[in-house]
Amino acid sequence: MRFLMLAVLLAACTSAPEPRIQLAPVTVNPVAATSVARSIELREVSLPYYAQGEQIGVEQADGTVSLRNDVLWADLPPRALTMRLAQTLAARLPETAVAAEPWPMLSRADLRVEVQVSRAVGQVGGEYTLEGQYFIIALNRGTFEHAQSFAITQPTGGDTIAGISTAQSGAFNALAELIVADVSSLSARDIGR
Repeated sequence: MRFLMLAVLLAACTSAPEPRIQLAPVTVNPVAATSVARSIELREVSLPYYAQGEQIGVEQADGTVSLRNDVLWADLPPRALTMRLAQTLAARLPETAVAAEPWPMLSRADLRVEVQVSRAVGQVGGEYTLEGQYFIIALNRGTFEHAQSFAITQPTGGDTIAGISTAQSGAFNALAELIVADVSSLSARDIGR
């Protein structure tokens, strides 16, 4: 009888795990871009504190950010967004090896891309905002250094957290397009060849 009471008490104390949401899939521009860079190292995306954990930050009408506990990210955002950005860059620059840090190749990368995000938050039924700067640096004997600010908004389309995930994926896809345009404009001299 004691065992049965203990089991019932223990069952009442446990709760179901919170549902987890993955980054929404995106459709990458199918037109391949070209670049003189043979390889690009992508540093881990730097996010604001409220956007680094598994809790999903939602901007309220008064501008405050609430961290949701009822639905969590399936992966930590810095890792997930870095991997998504690397995959999108690799898809758009098929002749360029793109990898997230730590750099896995034997030879040094031609370029390093760093992304520093100052604002990454969505409103349920509103917009997702992605703001910050990215940096493109030639690593070998090149002299190219480029800093570019960005401010991207995407509609969240609906009253669910899934809408924020879809808008976030769209915003990072748009960021990848900006980076691809800059990388594609480089000359061999810029990267030290």
